[in-house]
Amino acid sequence: MRFETVLTAEADSTASEHLLQHYRRDKRQEDLCFALWRPSTGQLRRAALIDEIILPKKGERLLHGNASFEPAYLARAMKIARDKKVGLAFMHSHPSDGWQGMSATDVEAERDVLAYPAGATDLPLVGLTIGTDGYWSARFWEREDRQMRRHWCEKVRVVGPQSYKFFFNDNSAPPPLRREILRRTFDTWGREAQNTISRLNVGIVGLGSVGCIVAEAMARIGIAQVTLIDPDKVEEHNLDRLLYGTVHDIGQLKVDLAARAMQRNATAESIQITPLPVSVHNSTAYKAALDCDLLFSCVDRPVARDVLNYLAHAHLIPVIDGGIAVETDRRKDSLFSAHWRAHIVTPYHQCLRCNKQYNSSMVVMELDGSLDDPSYINNLPPEERVGNQNVFPFSLGVAGMEVNLMLRYLLAEEWWPLVRQQDYQFVTAETRIINDECHPHCSFRQRRAQGDAENPPYLEEEHKEPPQSIWRGIWRNIVKVFDRIFWRS
Repeated sequence: MRFETVLTAEADSTASEHLLQHYRRDKRQEDLCFALWRPSTGQLRRAALIDEIILPKKGERLLHGNASFEPAYLARAMKIARDKKVGLAFMHSHPSDGWQGMSATDVEAERDVLAYPAGATDLPLVGLTIGTDGYWSARFWEREDRQMRRHWCEKVRVVGPQSYKFFFNDNSAPPPLRREILRRTFDTWGREAQNTISRLNVGIVGLGSVGCIVAEAMARIGIAQVTLIDPDKVEEHNLDRLLYGTVHDIGQLKVDLAARAMQRNATAESIQITPLPVSVHNSTAYKAALDCDLLFSCVDRPVARDVLNYLAHAHLIPVIDGGIAVETDRRKDSLFSAHWRAHIVTPYHQCLRCNKQYNSSMVVMELDGSLDDPSYINNLPPEERVGNQNVFPFSLGVAGMEVNLMLRYLLAEEWWPLVRQQDYQFVTAETRIINDECHPHCSFRQRRAQGDAENPPYLEEEHKEPPQSIWRGIWRNIVKVFDRIFWRS
């Protein structure tokens, strides 16, 4: 099991401002505070999600070059953690840069003084240290055979509205060596940026016309860990849009086709690809997605987009979503309009449901099998039907938008403006910038950083036949009424 820690931008800002306040005034003085964390458990990774900092009150800590806390401060933090049924995290600063180790005093404080009482929350203590340059390091303390064992985190992530920051433990996740095959890439955005990009664990959900182009881009820029999720096989009508696809590949799984091509074209010294030929709402794929640092949404099904909403908001895994809408004039047998868009989904950006990429009734229809029933689809209003028109150049456009949004989010400097949705109108040749917020009643606002407490209720262990009953239509109509009241006003 790998370990990581994730902070929201507010948690990072509040904690770093408090912990580094003395150093910023040229005083060599450490500081400390407590925080709350919630678990996010994937297949191979356990992450601590931190969204709430508990700052000390007057008299709750002592500053003497080092810093120490009073029992009353620990008791207050423990009570809050137990009342909220979350874990306790301990944060302190060090007078040096980069990923911080631990002194004997640090180990004694966390292992011997804090780890045992923190166990009353039924979750391990998470310790974090911040260097004078704002660089975070972290570890878990878990009880094993009557002793507390330290598990160093591979990295700390900070999810924000305009940038996505990574702080790596080079001992467990060493940066790659500069290679001639990536010379232009290193020279374009620099060694530090490439060291971050190459160590990402990227997930691609949907390996159709857009997803395969995204996969190719990931292979070419040196990504070393990729998870591919798609249950579909290559069909003849895919071949005019599917990168890599030939007539000899008909019947092959799309994830296998993409994985082979990525292995062939990879620029990383060693690439690890996990192809999963199941839907993302299958628990195996969902757990694998929880291991990723960033996800590409290259799907047009409502259930998949709903799952990705959970991953982005509850588990703080940014999602880069894109889509294409084409309208044809059947009387003239010609193109009437086309546009494609891409945007980032995080707690700081509009969710996919409020972005009108799907609604709750569409999720129910897919889960009960109605979206695969032609007789039912034909009776839907036009705005609820899934369009299939597309061509390779349009897929290329949206894939490029998604990849560049990912890079923009990773490379952003503090002074760069907020990352916004991009919508390209083909007929007018305009790119519109949109940044709407979620609906005030959006339930995903309440799921922010909730982790394992907020997983989709419909995850499946394996494929199940959709239920057939008279209640299906009744339930669907109830959900439609809910949508009209809360999401279409």
